[in-house]
Amino acid sequence: MKIVILGQALIHHSVTWPEELQALTHGADAVLCNFEGCLPPDDAWPMKQKTVHAAHPKAGVMLRNLGVTQLALANNHAWDFGHAGLLSTRSTLERSGFGVAGAGHNLASASAAAIYNGVALLSVDAGPTPDWAIAGAGPGVNALRLTCTLGLPAKLLTDLETVTIITGKAQKSARRRAIGYDSLTPQRDFYGLALEGSGEPREIWRCPPQDTARIVADIQRAQTQAKFVIVALHYHHWSVDWGKSPDWLSDLAETLLEAGADALACTGPPIAGEVRIAGGKAFASSLGNVVFHTARAKKYDALRIPVRQGCALIFEDGAWRSVVVEALVPSQ
Repeated sequence: MKIVILGQALIHHSVTWPEELQALTHGADAVLCNFEGCLPPDDAWPMKQKTVHAAHPKAGVMLRNLGVTQLALANNHAWDFGHAGLLSTRSTLERSGFGVAGAGHNLASASAAAIYNGVALLSVDAGPTPDWAIAGAGPGVNALRLTCTLGLPAKLLTDLETVTIITGKAQKSARRRAIGYDSLTPQRDFYGLALEGSGEPREIWRCPPQDTARIVADIQRAQTQAKFVIVALHYHHWSVDWGKSPDWLSDLAETLLEAGADALACTGPPIAGEVRIAGGKAFASSLGNVVFHTARAKKYDALRIPVRQGCALIFEDGAWRSVVVEALVPSQ
């Protein structure tokens, strides 16, 4: 059995696959990739003002030529063109012969595994994702709705509370609660920024237990349908060092691998990150890019951010390994 898991493919232009990459995917029973983009219908309208990625209309054909079998769609560009763009992307890629996961008409569709040759792909987006783009009764991505609070020492919390009293924010919030506009048991916050006590200033990220439990159940369901279960997770809540796994992600990886996933392959940071292989399982905090048609290539190069070097996870001869992949990135 040979499985190849590639990083994110952001395709705006025609690509010619390097021989080294073709050799990597040659003979694979399954090749998985994160489709970083959208294939919108002609009448769809962008839902944001920047970093909008309508993929090359032949992007699917190009990926098929590389041997890709399954695509993870749960990411922050699946909804660039609204529900219409998200559903068009899924249907277009399905017609092209891919197994797709992570986005769909509702949560059942978005969270279902894409299965090929005994390999099940689950795709999850850890945000940030607007509420309207999260699959539920209607269309969206399969979301892990992370929360963040700012942990501060007691004196700083008191100082900020004093500021809200001086400005009148505390009084206005109290009136809103009394009327019923807001919750009667609000979380401590400062102008919308959630706060809690901490010995030192720090961000505190948490995975909602109900979302984690749902993903665990999806993994266990997929185990009954396939020999291997791969979870593709896309996220933009990065560490200060993009190459390091954030604490919340390391904890989640342990949970999902213990639940039965054979690999957790992450994308989002545009560089390759940590890879941990142990106990017959693999965790990649970021596979980086396989194709990255960014308009910011020159800036990345000037800042020495290694967007041109990605990573792939390979399962072959009964074991996982990682290999370096030279990403296709514009020279300018």
